[in-house]
Amino acid sequence: MKTRQPAVSLSRLYPALRASGGLLLSAVMLSACSSAPVRFYTLGAPAVAVGAESTATQPITDSTPVIEVERARMPDYLDSQDIMVRNGHEIERSGLGRWASRLSVGATDLITARLAQKWPNLFVTDQSQPDRPTWRLQLNISRLDVSRDGKSALNADWAIIPEDSRASILRNRTTIVMDGSTASNANIAKVTESLLNELSDRIEASWPSTAAPQTAMTFHRHTRG
Repeated sequence: MKTRQPAVSLSRLYPALRASGGLLLSAVMLSACSSAPVRFYTLGAPAVAVGAESTATQPITDSTPVIEVERARMPDYLDSQDIMVRNGHEIERSGLGRWASRLSVGATDLITARLAQKWPNLFVTDQSQPDRPTWRLQLNISRLDVSRDGKSALNADWAIIPEDSRASILRNRTTIVMDGSTASNANIAKVTESLLNELSDRIEASWPSTAAPQTAMTFHRHTRG
């Protein structure tokens, strides 16, 4: 004959459940407190302001030459908020570091700001304009490898497209190699910024002498009818 097991009293069971639940909650809270927070990084430290050298207001008129910088193109695996570093054939993703925006957006913002600082008499913008700009800059970054071994490189090509559709489009390309520590996310951000700063210098140097922005105020933009 089978004997019935005594029923477990709920009054005895609840304290045990409460105790185990409290231990689980404590473990979760301790784990959350011990994990480091995610840090966000920008390109340009301190933050780059367009025309930062001057606090004076500069009016933009129909005769102000405009350079419209299109959003930089780059490989899909780089164009995210993840901070990446190359280790041989492997791409390592930072667990606690993120870009404040997609890398293509941050790179475009930085290059636009640098060119605006170099040419304060021009209107350099990364926003689409209602009228055809004096020049349009198309930029393709085909490689941006910040490497674990401290050897980093950037490959890029760009096109300078004049307002006059009958004029020639000027195309250039470059490779930039530099050394720099990648021991931390802050170091990776610094190396990435240095590569893009050098790229902006080379874009400036490649600008056509016949339409150099330094003398561009003698040219006039014509609004389309």
